[in-house]
This record gives sequence, C-alpha cells and structure tokens, in this order.
Amino acid sequence: MTAGSTQGEMAEDFPLAGRAAAFEQLLEILRTVRKGKVGTVVLSGPSGSGKTALLELFLDHCRTAARGVRLLSAMGDDWEAQFALAGYSQLMRTLPLRTAKDYDGGPALAPGPVASLTPDQVVNYASTLSTHLEGLQTHGSVVVAVDDVHKLDEESLRILTFVMRRLHDKRVLFLLTLNPVDAPRVPAGVLDFLTGHQVVRIPLEPLSPQQVQDVARSLFGLDLSATAAHGLVTHTGGIAQSIVELLRELPPETWQSWFPSLPPTSRVRARVRSVLAAASPALVAAAESAAVLGPGAGLAEVARVGGLESVMPALDEGHRAGLLGLSVDQSRSAVAFLEPGTAEAVYEQIVPSRRIALHWKAAEVVQSEGEQLGHRVAATPAADETLAAELEEFARRQATVGAWQDASTALFSASRLSPDIRARNLRLLKAVDALVGSGNVAQAQAWAGAVDALPPSPLRSSVLGYLSTVSGQNDSAQSQLEMAWRTSNPQHEPAAAAQVAQRFVLHGVASWDGPMITGWAERATALTEPGTPAHIESEAIYGLGLYAQGRIADAEASYQRASAQAAENAQKQRVQMGAGWLALRLDNAESALVNFESAAPTEYRGGSLRISLWAEAWLARTHLVLGNWDAAAATISRASVRLETSRMPLIRPLLYWTAAELWSMRGDWDRARYYVSQAAVQPGTYRAMQVPASLARARFHEARADYESALAALQPLAELDPWTDQRVSFWPWQDTYVNALVMTDKLDAAETFLTAFEGVHREREVPSDLARVAWARGRLLAAQGDPDTAREYFEAALGHLRGLNRPYLRARISFAFGQSMRRAGKRRLASSVLRAARDLYDTLGAATYVERCDRELKATGLDVGNLPDPADPVLSSVGGHHQQLTAQEQAVAELVAAGATNKEAARALFLAEKTVQYHLTRLYRKMGIRSRSELAAAFRAKD
Repeated sequence: MTAGSTQGEMAEDFPLAGRAAAFEQLLEILRTVRKGKVGTVVLSGPSGSGKTALLELFLDHCRTAARGVRLLSAMGDDWEAQFALAGYSQLMRTLPLRTAKDYDGGPALAPGPVASLTPDQVVNYASTLSTHLEGLQTHGSVVVAVDDVHKLDEESLRILTFVMRRLHDKRVLFLLTLNPVDAPRVPAGVLDFLTGHQVVRIPLEPLSPQQVQDVARSLFGLDLSATAAHGLVTHTGGIAQSIVELLRELPPETWQSWFPSLPPTSRVRARVRSVLAAASPALVAAAESAAVLGPGAGLAEVARVGGLESVMPALDEGHRAGLLGLSVDQSRSAVAFLEPGTAEAVYEQIVPSRRIALHWKAAEVVQSEGEQLGHRVAATPAADETLAAELEEFARRQATVGAWQDASTALFSASRLSPDIRARNLRLLKAVDALVGSGNVAQAQAWAGAVDALPPSPLRSSVLGYLSTVSGQNDSAQSQLEMAWRTSNPQHEPAAAAQVAQRFVLHGVASWDGPMITGWAERATALTEPGTPAHIESEAIYGLGLYAQGRIADAEASYQRASAQAAENAQKQRVQMGAGWLALRLDNAESALVNFESAAPTEYRGGSLRISLWAEAWLARTHLVLGNWDAAAATISRASVRLETSRMPLIRPLLYWTAAELWSMRGDWDRARYYVSQAAVQPGTYRAMQVPASLARARFHEARADYESALAALQPLAELDPWTDQRVSFWPWQDTYVNALVMTDKLDAAETFLTAFEGVHREREVPSDLARVAWARGRLLAAQGDPDTAREYFEAALGHLRGLNRPYLRARISFAFGQSMRRAGKRRLASSVLRAARDLYDTLGAATYVERCDRELKATGLDVGNLPDPADPVLSSVGGHHQQLTAQEQAVAELVAAGATNKEAARALFLAEKTVQYHLTRLYRKMGIRSRSELAAAFRAKD
C-alpha cells in the first residue's frame, strides 16, 4: 500500500474493516506534515475499537512504505504510570544513535512513585526532546506515537504537551490514542489541549453490520447473513475486538441460522474471573444480581436481590475495576456492565443453586408480570404444568393486545415446562405462530424444521402457511392454508378456524385479490368475538379488499368503524396501517402520513414488526409522493436495517422500489442499481412483490431514458395487475407503461391499452388517477401528431393536481408536456413548461431530470435564464471550420459525442431516429467531420 492509495482501493483489502477512511486521513495528514507543518492527531474510541491496531498499521506503513520517516514511540501502562518520566524514557530510548547525554536533565526511570517536577525541570526535559525532534526532522519527517496516552505518567504528559504546544513549522506528527472513558485521568490542562482546535480528532465509531460482514469474509472466509451481522453488533456494541474474538472462537455453523444469544469471549471470561476473584463480597453480590436481573436493573432491585443495604460502595469498587457502574438517563438509573459480554460472563460463573435462588428473589422484586414469569421460568429447571398454564394464559392476554413477541416468549417457556408431549407440541406451535405474528421471521424460520416434524394438524398447517406467506412463498402458503382449512372444524373449534381464515386474509392482501380478502375476512369475523386478534386483523384489512373491488365508499366506511372500535394498544397499529394504505391511494397523502407514522413504532406499545415494516415501506412511498425525499431516504435507511434483520421477503420489493426510484432520480446509479437488485423477486412470488419489483426496474431504466428496458419491465403488469370494472389496481404503473410504449414508437399498442383503461368504470374519480390518464393521453396524442389536443390533455392533467401537494407527479407531467411541445415546434410553451419542471426537480434534488430538463431547454433554442443561451445559432470550431449549429443539432451532438447511439439520442430527446440521423448528417457537414469519433474528439477539445 502506498501513500497515494485511494480509499476505494484500500476498502477492498484493508485488514481493519471500517477503518479505511481513518487510515486514509492519517496518510493525508502525514503528507501535510512532510511539507513542513506540525500535526497532532488523537485517535479516540472505547477499548477494543481498534485504536492500537490502526496505530500499528500506520507505523508499519511509515517503516516500510514512507521514506525518510523516523519513529519515536511509547505506550501508556497503569503500573508504569506511578513512576515519574516512564513515558518520557520510552520515547528517548527509541531515538536513533542515542548517547548518555540524551538523558541530561533527569533519570530515565525514577525508582519510586511519581514526584512532582518543578516547572524548570519540565522545561529542561521538554527542551531536550524538542532539540532531538528538530534535529531528526532535518533529515526527514518524524512521527511521535503514544498508545493509550491516558495511561501515561503525569510528568511525561506535561512534557509532551509542552513540546506539542511550542513546536512549529517542523515536519513532526504527534499521533496519540485515547479512550474517552479514561479521559478524566488526564490532567485538565493536557486534556484541554488534546480536545482543542489545534488537534485533529479521529473517532473510531462502532462497526456497522456491513463492516462486520466484511470482517467475517476477509479474516475468516465467512459469509454472514444480515441477521447474524446485526446480532453481532447488538451483542458487542460494534466493538471490533469483541467481534473478531467471537468470529474466531465460535464454530462457523453458529452464524448460519438465527441465534438467541451469544456467549462472552474467552478474554472477557478470563477478565471477569480475575476481577471477581479479587472483589469484595458486596461487589460479587451486586454483579451477580445485575446479571440475573438483566439490562436496566435498578439500584433498589440489585440491592434487594443481592441482599445489600447499599449498592453504591459495590458500584464504586466495580467502576474502579472496570466491571460495572451506574448508568443514568432521564427515565431512570440502572446498574450497567462496562464491556459487552460481561453480564453473560458473570452469569455463567454463578453456581446453579445460587442462580436459581437469585431468580426466585428477582421474581419477587420486579414489577412487570412478564419479567416475574421469566424469572420463575429460569428458577424452574424441571417440568411444571401449573407454571406452564400460567404462561399460556399470559400469552393469550398479550396476544389480545398485539404484543406478539411477549406472547411467543411465554409460549416457548410453557412448551419447555409441559410434562405432556401433546401439550408441549401444541404450545410450541402456538409459540412459533406468535413469533411469525411479531415479525421475527428469522427466528421463526429456525423453528420451521421442528414444526414440520410435528404430527399433521390444522394448527401445524396454519403455522406453516403463515410462515410461507410472510416469507413470500405464494404457492406453499396457498397449499398449507388450504390444508389447514380442510382439516379445521369451524363448528367445534371456531377460534382455530378463524385463525386460518385470517391467514387467508393476509394471503389475499399479498395476492391483491379483493374477493379473497373480503370473503375470508367475513368468515374470520363471523367466527370470532370483537376484540380478538383474528377479528381485529381481519377488520383492519377488510377495507383494502373492498377498495380492490372498486367499492371506495364501503372501504372508507369500513375503516371509520374499525378506527372507532380499535383500542389504544398494539392492535390499533393494524388498523392505522390499513387506513394509511387506503388514504394514500385516494390522494389523502397527508392523512396517510399520520397513520403510517403512528403504525411504524413498536418500541413502546409492542405490536408486530411485520405491520411496522409494511407501514415504514408505505411511509417512505408517501414521503416520495409528497416531495419529502430526504425523509424518504431516512425512512428507507432505518427500515432496511430492521427488514434485513427480520428476513421478511414479502416487504422487500415495496421498500426497495421507492429506494431504487429515489436514487435513480438523484443520479446515484450504483445505489439505485443495488436497490433494483434487492427488489428483484423469483417467479411464483406474490403480486404485492412482483409489481413493485417491476416498477423498481422500470423507473430505473426510465430515468436513464432506456425505454425499451422500461417497457420490458412493465409489459408483464398488463396481465399480472389488470384494472377492470371489478378489480382496481393499487400500484400506479399504467401511465408509465403508456409513456414507455409511446417512447418506443408502439403507438397502436399504447392506443389500445389506454382506450381500454379510460373506459374502465370507476365508482369515484381520484384526482391523481385522472392526472395520470390525462398526461398519458397527451403524450400519445403528441406522438400521433396532434399537439393542440395533446396540450389540452396535459393542461387538464396539471389541473387535476391543483390543490394537491404532489410536486413529483407535477414535475413528471410538466417534463412530458414540455418535451412533447418542444418536439411539436411550440418552443415558447415548451420552454415555459420545462422551466417549471426543472424548478420542481431541482427542489426535489432529482439531478437526473434536472439535467434532462436542461438538455430539453437548450433544444428549444430560447432564452432559458441561467442556462447557456442557445437563442442564437451555436458556433462550433473544428479544424478551422466555423459553422453554426441549431439548438436541436447541438442537443443531438452532445448526446452522440457522449456515446449515445442514434436510438438512445432519439429516446432522450423524444425524436424519431431518422430525425437524429438527419441532424447528424447536417452537423457533420457544418463541422467538417465524418464520424462519431471525430465528433467526440471535437467536444473533448472544446471542454
């Protein structure tokens, strides 16, 4: 690796994943120092974040790849910090060609504890060091590296700071590492300097899941799933050292499936044993109690479980030992372990009998019923039907309010405690079912084999069908749910049958089959009492089934009833999500925004991650529609983390459709291409997956003016997602389809499709739908040679949007309007409309279409404000020829010179391919050239 390596090159083979940017920053600072400027850099981060490894890699680079760099180094140490000048001595001993006089002014290492130096002595030592540094830098650059500067003795720190403050215009780089937790150990004056404006601070942030995947692949040859990577980050806090240790110590198969928890590393285990062996009984009791109580254990709880009158002395001792401490925020104070994995290591070393006794005490202390039951379960190693029944009843109540994760946890415990094998299997099935309901598909899939091995039953088929549905497996879900319904008994077990019916409702939504949704929802609600989970979820989706059949008024009334009846708990999340879908489709995007924002969070009232992810995917879409594109990007980023962790393919295309479209419009092609690939689905998946996957591809290609590819992506939708008198499509693709047909000269096909689409009966006209139909007709009429009528349709389309906040759709219509009018020779009108489109796209940050608008505006040949003015013919000069190009010829020339084919240039400028060839022939003659390569060379020379 050389000093000139790029960050992109380093990212591929850099041994410290996630630190390539910091390494490049160090190289850049070194380049600046070598030009004659002193630099001071502090690498900061918690223990294990990779500070030392990064420092060593940089120093190795200085030794092997950077010529003329001299190194001085020291390392802070807790034991040596009690000796005066210990750090100073290390630095002086690394000087080349050292002699006895190098140490004038004091001993290299004082034999006793630190004794304060007088100011004169500090100056003398600092002068000696400065003299050596100045001498060394005359022959090259000098790097002074101090690892763990917070562990350096105070006298050495003061000398070092004295030198750093006063050394100027020298080729010296001071590079220090600092743990922010230990910063208070540094004297105030020194710390002020290290955190001041003269010092460059490079914080080493926790590793991201993507970086963890890179580490696993590069160091251990492991391909971690997103779920495993997120689990590692959660367990370790993203600390690089702990991540590498776990990847090294645990078997590779650990990472191939969902795992409930991770053990501590060997290093953490050894450290915990060492600390506890030297700890007071009070600290041991506090640590064991905190480990048993789990995260967020309060002071009073730890004291009562540990039998301590006061926990504070133990916390002070634990803090000094680096084991545990006190965490305080606005809501509460809690006992917290200082390093990831410490709680697990402490818990492991508690002998079984004491562990059980502590859990019994904890069950008496904690307030939450769920926590009480959890501690009782941990204190009950053998079967216990009484406790199992309590857990099952608790799970039933949690399911009623939609707290599916709590219900699942209780049911898994109940299954383990069941003495009867039938009861054990039944509770296991219910536990996995609740797990799917919570949206934790990754964990549910880990249980799929166990469920499949159980004896056939309606519940088993229902659970497998439910899991198949959220996993996007259409055919498997249909088969399993049909089996569940055939073998169920609605008369004798109505609740179980209703649950199967409700699963068919979800299956119907994913299929966007209105009759299936309403038919099964009516069965489910008839078989259950209001307020039960199956009843509520069926009601929450029923309105979508009505809308899918074109029954808009009935759909709205359905959600009014459902909203009025929904209790203020997690079940309301489902109603809000469904109501948001309908509101968005009926142009009430502002109401949709409120519903989706309310349905997305699950932290405080529980609920389903599946519903939350649906809501976030539609929330991102709503932001896009309303022109809040930065908010859309933030929502996508947040939701994608949870989506990949949960392994829920059903929702991926919906979220990534918006992502692909957003980044295509903004011109970030690599990111857009990535999201198109992430949205892709296999044959046999649900319509709710296939349609947005096709739209992601289509909008990507449309943004690149590749209308043939856009048409290929959209063509299947005419059959897959038809809009008829009995069926309403939910996804707005029809205008994009007509546009692709027109832009690929398939005018007859566009006429046939659009005429049929215009003739479909609609119970109520939705303004945005009217606008889409009108601009599609305007686009077609313009291509058919009737620009005057086309103008009427375009203006009508914009009129339908009057009063609606739809900047993105307005920009799309205005661009097509202006492009069509420019082609028809109506240059002034085209210029005016294109300017409006450009302003809208510019506000949205849609760089792709800002550029296309600029090209169209140039092609009008009129004054377009701050754009290059093509009102007069454009002068071109090649080989002594000075000729005039028209605005149209200039636009064609720019595209062809950039590498576009005649067909691509025609598509981009909405011209016939023959017209492009005609313009090329004319401009070749005017410019005195004979080929596309000469044209490209002419434009390169002009630039």
